[in-house]
Amino acid sequence: MSFRELRNFKEIMCTLGYPRLISIENFKVPHFELVADILVWLCHRYDKNLEILDEIRTENDRVAFLKSVAEQLLVKARVKLNLKNLYSSNGFAVRELLKVAQLLYEAHKNAAADAEEGDETLPADIGPGHKFADVKLTRSLAADITKYGARLHELLGRHAEAKESASRALGKNFDVDYLQRQLHEMVSQVTEQTEQMRGMLANLEADEANLQQKIDKRKQELDRHQKRLASLQTVRPAFMDEYERLEGELSVQYSMYVQAWRNLSYLESELDAIHALEEERIAENDRQMHQMQRRLREEELRILRGQTKVDERALDEALMTGDGDERAKAIKRPGAATTRRDGRGGSGGGDDFGNGGGMYGAMAPLEDEDEDEDDEDDEEDNDF
Repeated sequence: MSFRELRNFKEIMCTLGYPRLISIENFKVPHFELVADILVWLCHRYDKNLEILDEIRTENDRVAFLKSVAEQLLVKARVKLNLKNLYSSNGFAVRELLKVAQLLYEAHKNAAADAEEGDETLPADIGPGHKFADVKLTRSLAADITKYGARLHELLGRHAEAKESASRALGKNFDVDYLQRQLHEMVSQVTEQTEQMRGMLANLEADEANLQQKIDKRKQELDRHQKRLASLQTVRPAFMDEYERLEGELSVQYSMYVQAWRNLSYLESELDAIHALEEERIAENDRQMHQMQRRLREEELRILRGQTKVDERALDEALMTGDGDERAKAIKRPGAATTRRDGRGGSGGGDDFGNGGGMYGAMAPLEDEDEDEDDEDDEEDNDF
C-alpha cells in the first residue's frame, strides 16, 4: 500500500463528507472497527436500501459481514472486493475501500458538473416567488418539465419489470477481454457497413447525374420536335387542293348513291307488294276451284242417288260455253248407268217424259277419287 493511495483515500472521504477524521496512521495497525464503519457508511451512501449485517464481535460475524457487503456491492455497483485484504484491516484494506470511494467520488463530480451547467442555463434566483421576465424561457421550461416528467413516469413503470433481469445481468461476471473483442468486432462491422453505404451513395449520385443528363437530353429533343410541329402546322401541304377537290366529288357521288339506294328500296317494296297480290289471287283461284270441285261432287252424289234429274240442255250449254267441263266430266264419267224411272236400266230406251234420252256410260273402272266417293255413297245407302 503506497502513501499516495492513503492520501487520496483520505481526501476522497473528506470530499464525500465522512463524519469522522481519518489519519494515515490509522491503517498502520489492523483496525477492523474503522474499516467496518467506513464500509457501512459507503454502502449507505451508495444505496440506503442495502441490508448489511452489523454484528462484528466474533470472527464468524466479521466474515459474514464482509461477505454480505461484498456480494451487495458486486450486484449493485459491480465492484469486486478482496475479502482477505478487507479482513486484514490495514493498508491493504484501504486499496479495496478506495474502489468504492472512487466510484462515489466520480458520481459526486459528475453531479457537481451537471449543477454548474444547470446554473449557467437557469438564473440563480429562480424559486417559487420568482417572476419570470422571459416568457419564452418559461414556456420552454414548462414543456421540458412535462416531457421529462412523462419520461420518468414511463421509466418508473418499467422498473418493476426490468428489475429482475437487471439484477440477473449485474450478478454475472463478464470477461472484459471478451467484451472488448466483441466491441472491436462490432466496430469493424459498423465500419464496413458505413463504407458500403458510402459506396452505394456514390453510385447513387452517379446514377442521379446520368439520369439528369438523359432528362435534359429528352427535354431538348421534345423542344425541337414541338418547334418542328409548329412549323409544319403553319405550312399548307401540296396535296391539299387535290384533297379538297376529291372530297367535293365524293360528297356528290355519295348523294347520288343515296338517291339510287332509296329508289331501289322503293322498287323492291313495290315488287314485294305485286308478288303479294299475285299470291293472294292464286290462292283465291285455288279456293274457288276447290269449292267448285266440292259442289260438283255433291251434285254428282245427288244424281247417283236419284235425288235430282240431269238437265241435258243445261249441260250442253255448259259444255258449249266451257264453264261446265268439270261438271260434264263428273256427270259423264265412265261406269255411270242409265237410270229409268221404273228402276230398270237400259242403253237406249226412252223415259216417261218421252224424250227417248237417257244416261250413257261404259263399264270402265273409276278413278281412285271417284272410287272413294262411291264407297262413301254405298255406305250411306246401306244406312238407308
